[in-house]
Amino acid sequence: MRISPPAPLSRNRQPPPAPAILDEYVREAPSPQLAVDIFKGEWSSALPEGLGVEAGGVTLFADGRISWLLDQTGDLTGRRVLELGPLEAGHTYQLVEAGAEVTAIEANTRAYLKCLIAKELLAMTHCRFLLGDFVAHLEAHQGERYDLLLASGVLYHATDPLRLLQLCAGVADRLAIWTHYYDVAPVESTPAIAQHFEAPTETVTFEDRSITLHPRHYLESLAWGGFCGGPESFARWMERDDLLAVLDLLGYTDVRVGGDDPGHVNGPSILLYASR
Repeated sequence: MRISPPAPLSRNRQPPPAPAILDEYVREAPSPQLAVDIFKGEWSSALPEGLGVEAGGVTLFADGRISWLLDQTGDLTGRRVLELGPLEAGHTYQLVEAGAEVTAIEANTRAYLKCLIAKELLAMTHCRFLLGDFVAHLEAHQGERYDLLLASGVLYHATDPLRLLQLCAGVADRLAIWTHYYDVAPVESTPAIAQHFEAPTETVTFEDRSITLHPRHYLESLAWGGFCGGPESFARWMERDDLLAVLDLLGYTDVRVGGDDPGHVNGPSILLYASR
């Protein structure tokens, strides 16, 4: 059956302007890079080399911090892990590769979609990504138990870090934490960091211990499409000794420090594995 080509437009008739929705179509053969480029310029992570794609620059899919934590946890085969704020699924990938069954909760819609892209490109199984607020999830699932809870890069984005730690303690006896903390000397000596801490400090009480919280505003960071902070315009940072004291008060008697970097470019940071 012969199909005739569409009749040409007359010389006096112009085609209507293309609807904007047509700009969202891809006209190339499928490739991993096309999927990654949906969020071009917004990726933080460098995806595994085997994919042959250009994304971000941080090696979160082969993160030495997670390697150290896995050395502390022992075999995770078949173990249930709750991950808070997976960002772009880099740490999820390492946990799944270690045999864990991972549930990861992400509140940032763009980060959530990047996680799904990474999951598809890397054929990741034994993990699921949930879109939503992990604080609300933890509050609603305090009776649920996990073999490990990973909170990497989320505590310093919390407006109520003490409440978050309490909720984490309610679902897991083993915590893996990487976070920034406040230390006056390195913060005040670095103008790029100090400008975020102009609000007055706040003092609260936790189990009869006085805790100092330091409000940190995101400022111009909120203008970046790849922003990966918390859901509010500010967060509250804890001090190192307060963080360790709160973990002890929550019953985590075995706390191991995998790294403590007061000179981190974005503010002092610490890597912890805590168990009870």
